[in-house]
Amino acid sequence: MNEAAAILFTEELYHISSPATIVLTKPWPEISAAEREQLSKILNALKLSLNGVTILHQPKLDMAALPAKSGRLIYFGSLPAGINHYEFMEARQVGLVASEDLETLIGNEGARKKLWTALRQLFSL
Repeated sequence: MNEAAAILFTEELYHISSPATIVLTKPWPEISAAEREQLSKILNALKLSLNGVTILHQPKLDMAALPAKSGRLIYFGSLPAGINHYEFMEARQVGLVASEDLETLIGNEGARKKLWTALRQLFSL
């Protein structure tokens, strides 16, 4: 391969990263239709879709187990030490917003408003 080709065809060129990673504490098959709808509403407000994000299951948040290049993370579940609900923070070069689980959000308008405020900061809206 010549020098020009080496410059034009780098591995980074072909790496397509997701605009967001969603971490759920329940496996996807256990997520109810109402919870999926709530997640879809949140993503739609961010101009994203379920097909456009990476969804992971972790019983507890483990930042070290995240895929490389996860730039933005939204976590739904119980909090690990040092993280607060609805507060934007950066950890390991990843922007993070933690929320209560989706089931709790469905009936809690105040929590949804707090989440939206934090997500606007995470996504620079």
